[in-house]
Amino acid sequence: MKKLMLFVWEGHCPDYSDGIAFAIAANEKDARALVEKKHGYSGDHIEWGTLTTYPLNVPIAFAISGGG
Repeated sequence: MKKLMLFVWEGHCPDYSDGIAFAIAANEKDARALVEKKHGYSGDHIEWGTLTTYPLNVPIAFAISGGG
């Protein structure tokens, strides 16, 4: 079995505020494909944001507050 990682894009598809996207996959290509499939979009027009990867063998948490 391939080693899986957590891929997190902060600032994903910004509009009024930044979005976030994440996927658990073996590589970035597969992770992007999972996000694209989930949201039904693909192509070069996607503003992915900043990517950070994390191994799945350590605890991790995220919190992003809403704007307004």
